[in-house]
Amino acid sequence: MSQQSNPPMRIEERILKWLALGAGYVLLIQAVVTAFEIVSRKLFNHSFQGVDELGGYALAIAGAVGFGYAAITCAHTRIDLLLSKLPLAGRAVLHVLAAFVLMIVASGMFWYGLRSLRQSISFGAISTTPLQTPLWIPQGIWVTGLALFLLITVVIAGRCVILFSRRDFAAIEMQMKAKSQEQQELEAAGFGGKLDGAD
Repeated sequence: MSQQSNPPMRIEERILKWLALGAGYVLLIQAVVTAFEIVSRKLFNHSFQGVDELGGYALAIAGAVGFGYAAITCAHTRIDLLLSKLPLAGRAVLHVLAAFVLMIVASGMFWYGLRSLRQSISFGAISTTPLQTPLWIPQGIWVTGLALFLLITVVIAGRCVILFSRRDFAAIEMQMKAKSQEQQELEAAGFGGKLDGAD
């Protein structure tokens, strides 16, 4: 399979890769700050205000970004024991169904996230912590991540429908098939194109 076999997804994948990387660094920084917080409490009886609060925000935002990245890289947990025993056309039907189910889940998450954001804005809600953070700020970033997740699932589902209408079941399989551990490691190292070209 050539590297250009999946061009509609490349831009989104590149954007989400950088966003996921950024979210990972944020969590790493948060882990370091939390470690300092623990040491400071133990040795100096001093606490940095808001570390746990900011950690919660970071985790929620990183999770929202991670949903989209997992969707576009087929990294969500799946059980394909039955799937592997079906013919290509049967697998394509289930892949399309899975794409739509994921889109519906993403839609629900975005809807309820947006509703929470609207309520926080309407009531001028702030956190009940020493930081007194206006909740629309972390929630706005969080909902943006969920919106990106929803957009990605719409793109995936739409592309599946187009490919299915063309009876291009092999292309659906390539788009929706879970990647092996070796493929994931090679792509993380920047060799995704070389691996595709080897098929």
